[in-house]
Amino acid sequence: MKVTNLSAEPLGKLHSWIPHDLDAEQIVFLPDACPGKSPLPTGTAVLPRQEDWRRFALSDCGCGMRLLRSDVSPGDLDLKRWDQVAKLLRVNKGGLGDLGGGNHFLDALAPYGDGPLYFLIHTGSRSESGHVDALIDRPAEFDRTFDQVVQWAADNRATVQDRIERAFGKTELVLDLPHNTFEQLGDGNVIIRKGSVRVLPGELSVLPSHMSGDVLLVKGTPKVGEILNSMSHGTGRRIARSECKPFADTYDYASLRRSILIPTGVEDASLRTDGPFAYRDLDECLGLISEYVEVVERFGVVGYMGHLG
Repeated sequence: MKVTNLSAEPLGKLHSWIPHDLDAEQIVFLPDACPGKSPLPTGTAVLPRQEDWRRFALSDCGCGMRLLRSDVSPGDLDLKRWDQVAKLLRVNKGGLGDLGGGNHFLDALAPYGDGPLYFLIHTGSRSESGHVDALIDRPAEFDRTFDQVVQWAADNRATVQDRIERAFGKTELVLDLPHNTFEQLGDGNVIIRKGSVRVLPGELSVLPSHMSGDVLLVKGTPKVGEILNSMSHGTGRRIARSECKPFADTYDYASLRRSILIPTGVEDASLRTDGPFAYRDLDECLGLISEYVEVVERFGVVGYMGHLG
């Protein structure tokens, strides 16, 4: 098995995260590599060589990110409009337009250069993803249902976009990329991507860091083909949720709220496992993948929305 390690983790630790029954020709670990509840670690792309590969493609299928360009300036972001979006999303809980919890979010972004306000949506298929779990031994049904779930997740992000537009006016779609997917190849093989995005040379992707950190718009270089045309979907966690308490207990949430706009009703307690302290540094991660992407634009986060309850 060919292993490409583009993470900062030692190879021995990465091997301990790989399922013991995975038979793969190639596996790529990206900067956001970390273990989770899914069969494969987050931040990986895998080229399996076994017929029962579908059992490794489970968990939040179709989750992804959508980047939007607005016609308003960053100065037009205010609490009244931000609260309006939050209210519209809260009433969608359980249906299309549900932002979800955990590390799912909506960011308002300001370009470092001159430019309008952007929005970045990160959400997925919610409970819909579970529909594929019982189908791993029925390939045709699995593939068909998986496609439906991926489409539901895209529709979910599109519905969040609609709610943004009700408060901020029409937006332009820059990209919408899922990062929990599989890709059937022409030779009969498949690439499973868990927390990684399909990016061909010249194509755009987005790399967020944390709720008050910078976000990068990047473009794949010709070398991205060497890593299964796959790219990190962010910087990834450096601290597991279960280990966040001592960091959260001493974190300055008041300072966070002075630096970014957070909607009314999002309490400090709900941010304790997803604060900035839990995530890796963006520029350190960028250094690990600098051969595979080039930076197109850099944004600062000016508004964050998540854990809406």
